[in-house]
Amino acid sequence: MIKSNLMTRTLVAAASCLAMGSVSASLATWTDWTAISATSATGNMGGIAVTATTNGGTVINGPSQTGCGTNYWTGTAYTNGSLSNGPMACDMVALNSAVSITVTFSSAVDNLYMALLSVGQPNYSVTYDFNRSFSIDSEGAGYWGNDVTNGVLGAGTLGGGSLTMQEFHGVLRFAAPVTSLTFTTAPGENWHAFTFGTIPEPGTLALVGAAMLAAGALSRRKHAA
Repeated sequence: MIKSNLMTRTLVAAASCLAMGSVSASLATWTDWTAISATSATGNMGGIAVTATTNGGTVINGPSQTGCGTNYWTGTAYTNGSLSNGPMACDMVALNSAVSITVTFSSAVDNLYMALLSVGQPNYSVTYDFNRSFSIDSEGAGYWGNDVTNGVLGAGTLGGGSLTMQEFHGVLRFAAPVTSLTFTTAPGENWHAFTFGTIPEPGTLALVGAAMLAAGALSRRKHAA
């Protein structure tokens, strides 16, 4: 009976560990932007260095534009897809003009997400055009409302597709792996923002669970000997 209980506890612990890995897969690590100038922004995304550089146009520092005391990443727009958490309150790169940006990552990202905040306005469309294919992971109500069009997908001109928005709040997901991403925005708008996130691979937790299962089996064999 003792041996049976020991094995049961081991199996339960391993199953719990694996379940935790599954849950944590939906918890995004968002970029901590550490420096933003008129032509570039740099940050860290879970140990991956992120650099956004303008090819034309300018960016503005999100927190200084909006104030760090308010979380503008609110609403259901960022959590009604595969992610369970939105970006951090004060981390964003803001735009107030048409711009072309190339974003590079220090290592390939297998689960790359891009959160968008208040892109376009009711009856005023702003289009993001990408050089990599993407899908809309989530969208909906955000701090400044909701895009009644839900974002309109198009072919674009850079090869990855485009998204035309009228007060869009939501998250895009890009085909993996991604080491660099180029996109343009047009026309200009008085203010909107973006950031990037990723889902850490749950491999470590899976390995721990497997090790616990193996340890339980070994213990049973020793007691049976």
